[in-house]
Amino acid sequence: MSLEPSTGAWLLLGVCTVLVSGLLLYAHLRNLKQKAPLFYCWLGAIAVLGGAAAFFLPIAVNSGFAKDDDGSALRQALLYTTGGVLGVITLGETHRKNNQEKEKNENDHTRQVYAERRSRYTTAVEQLANEKAAVRLGGIYTLVGLVDEWIADDSLEPDEQQEEGQIIINNLCAYIRSPFPLAEKIEEYEAREELEKLQKSESEKLSEEESSLLQVLLKRFEDSDEYKKPKDITADYAKFHAEQDVRRAIFEEMSKRSSTVSVDESKKVTVKSGAWSGFKFDFSRAPIFYPLNNLTIEQGQFSSARFYRNTNFIFAKFTGNADFTGAIFTGNTDFRYTIFNERAYFVDVAFSRTADFSYAVFNRFADFLNADFGGDANFWTATFTGEARFRDATFDRNAYFTRATFNRDSYVYFARATFTGDAYFIGTTFNGGTRFEGTNFSRYIYFQDATFNGEMTFRSTYFEKYAPTFAEGSDSARFSDQVNWEDSNFSVRSDSQPIELGSATLGDKTFSVPFGTVVFDPGSWDEKTKEYTHMSVTCCRIQRSPQHQE
Repeated sequence: MSLEPSTGAWLLLGVCTVLVSGLLLYAHLRNLKQKAPLFYCWLGAIAVLGGAAAFFLPIAVNSGFAKDDDGSALRQALLYTTGGVLGVITLGETHRKNNQEKEKNENDHTRQVYAERRSRYTTAVEQLANEKAAVRLGGIYTLVGLVDEWIADDSLEPDEQQEEGQIIINNLCAYIRSPFPLAEKIEEYEAREELEKLQKSESEKLSEEESSLLQVLLKRFEDSDEYKKPKDITADYAKFHAEQDVRRAIFEEMSKRSSTVSVDESKKVTVKSGAWSGFKFDFSRAPIFYPLNNLTIEQGQFSSARFYRNTNFIFAKFTGNADFTGAIFTGNTDFRYTIFNERAYFVDVAFSRTADFSYAVFNRFADFLNADFGGDANFWTATFTGEARFRDATFDRNAYFTRATFNRDSYVYFARATFTGDAYFIGTTFNGGTRFEGTNFSRYIYFQDATFNGEMTFRSTYFEKYAPTFAEGSDSARFSDQVNWEDSNFSVRSDSQPIELGSATLGDKTFSVPFGTVVFDPGSWDEKTKEYTHMSVTCCRIQRSPQHQE
């Protein structure tokens, strides 16, 4: 049987297609591409199929090859099409290889960069152990720069950036926590110098503060071994000051990359996150013997830290929680103008000498539970926006809360606190509830010109020598007529000096308040005169407050 030319052409074209397709499939299944790259297999297959189609297809469709027939034009079109497809595929493969090469080069470069960073990291960590302060400082700046590089690396995911940076941050914090015995040596040397100076002075010429300090120092060194004063401590001081500069430099670099803090006229605090805001910082148990003033501290984790000599946090800003639980301050402590944006914990803290929190802003919770103030405690004009707790705190000398502000909807607790010296609450504003339950006052307590906008209680309070002073001359304490008087209590311990009460009338109501004070309407505040316009006359009838056993 003979076949028509067109039928035979179709058959041959089909056979060619099947054979080429089978070869491609075999190449995929048998990994022939290892001997001949698959790309070239495809090129060959397309060329064969294109050539076969150019030869057989005109025959299959009964197109002649004469000058006026369509066969030549069809064949030419098929050849051009095949050539174009081959060209496009070739260009695509070239582009793919170029991209692969580029990616490989980029990956090689990235690996090289990472390796170089880790090499610098290793070198910088080793520098921290160098005897020379300049070398240690160089290592710190290198580590800081590496953190910046990691968090700016767009080739990493954010969590990877954070992980790489946190490793370096942990090293910097570990250096801050590392012991420095010379700090204790210098502190002891200066304390003994101060002791000798006080002992040489005539006792009658010493101030009350100096006399108190003398007793503290005598008690400190009474059980110590015989002390040998260094002949020359100049070299030690040089090393000491150099290390101060090195360790403060770490905090300075952290501060530059921490959140930005701003305070408006109403003392509202606004915080804008910085480059290092997402890291964790741990300075617990650290020896701190250098100033930390004018710094922004993202997370003040100073629990169980020991602060040698005088501590300086003036104008510092804590954007996160500030935790000083169990910390020891051996010298004067200065937190003036410090901003605590989140919770501030001073639980079980020992302030050996003066603790100054004047003009400090506690934006949230402030906890001084069981804190021991060995010297004067100064909270003059401090602002407590959130709850403030001074439960079981001990004030060994004078406590100054003059012009401090405890804001509305927050309580201040002085329950079971002990005031050995004088306590000053002159001009203090208590916008929330005030608790003096079970509080012990050994000397004077002053409330002149104080403002009470919330309920207050002195239940079981003990005034050892003197009753509290609520008024002197024209400076009278003020009590809001909006107070929930059922929750207020002016009773004290039966063996205590009493709070003298009087009657004050405002509108059609009569109030029992401490003698010499006034009752006011908080809604009558005149912004122009900075005074309340609706107040009672000074209460005049005197009576003893009810006495109750604890």
